[in-house]
Amino acid sequence: MKKADLQAAGIEASFSKKELLAARRYMPSQKDVLSAVLQEEESYTHEQALSRITAHLKKEVM
Repeated sequence: MKKADLQAAGIEASFSKKELLAARRYMPSQKDVLSAVLQEEESYTHEQALSRITAHLKKEVM
């Protein structure tokens, strides 16, 4: 399906960890975080990936 078709159906595209790490939309520092926090066997939307990055960066350091 095309992106417009998916959006019209209310479905967000999901991507594997490998696909997200290859995406040009993330900076190298964000890719480092994604590499650490995403699971190989799961798929994620871009929104979920950004949420994981933000959550990881807001963690308190001891």
